[in-house]
Amino acid sequence: MKLKVLLVQNSAIIGNKKATFNNVDTLLEKYKDKHPDLIIFPEVWSIGWYCKNFQKEAEDVLNGETISFLKNVAINFNSNVIGGTFITKQNSCYKNTCPVIDKRGKLIDTYDKMHLFSHKGSEENKFVTTGDKLKIINIGQTKIGLSICYDIRFPELFREYSKNGIEIFINMAAWSYKKPEHWQIMHQARAIENQCYMITVDQTGKIEDDEYNLGHSMIIDPWGKIEAMLQSEEDCLFHKIDTQKVKNLRKNFPLLYDRRDKDIKYFNYQEIKLNE
Repeated sequence: MKLKVLLVQNSAIIGNKKATFNNVDTLLEKYKDKHPDLIIFPEVWSIGWYCKNFQKEAEDVLNGETISFLKNVAINFNSNVIGGTFITKQNSCYKNTCPVIDKRGKLIDTYDKMHLFSHKGSEENKFVTTGDKLKIINIGQTKIGLSICYDIRFPELFREYSKNGIEIFINMAAWSYKKPEHWQIMHQARAIENQCYMITVDQTGKIEDDEYNLGHSMIIDPWGKIEAMLQSEEDCLFHKIDTQKVKNLRKNFPLLYDRRDKDIKYFNYQEIKLNE
């Protein structure tokens, strides 16, 4: 299957959703004639990575400002939308939530971030709680697995997806410019070890003080080769993916069949002590 994807790499204007929406509209405008099958946004793209504001900026999952904007994008482009994330209030809990919207502007499902980044001055776990469900999106015969930012550091999540026939991973992020090597290497590794495409979409621009988002949104093929990438500029990235590349690789180099998932719980571990 050939899939036309459009990645949105924006810089959120913290505390001003309306200005951020207008800015994203401007970024998208020049890609209307591309007719993407899928438009993908970064993590917390409408409010920015500022954890202390998360609960204040939380929205209803069905009727909030961000979901309304994304529904209009889907309708105007006649495209499916993976809506990055926004903060939602679900009963008494707050979640970092990715909405999935079809071409008619209908909210189909959501994915809640499973691993919360709470280090190096970030306190995500103080303001939102973890999700607990993997979500697989089907477009035609292609299966897509969703993840959010810090999820990338936990390969078991992606391995579980690959057991279920995933051909494309999507990771939506607000990733610091201070960790560029981790950003690139881990996304390439997840693609290589699971023989999947990896689409990763990051915010760019200043957060506060000396904190910036990295940008560098990428499309990585199942061999780990970067097929397309933005730098730190605000822009969109349009690219065509051919999932036949996944099928061919898995047929010619069937490493996924060599996994010993059923056996690993029976492995014996022996500690070997060497003389000092």
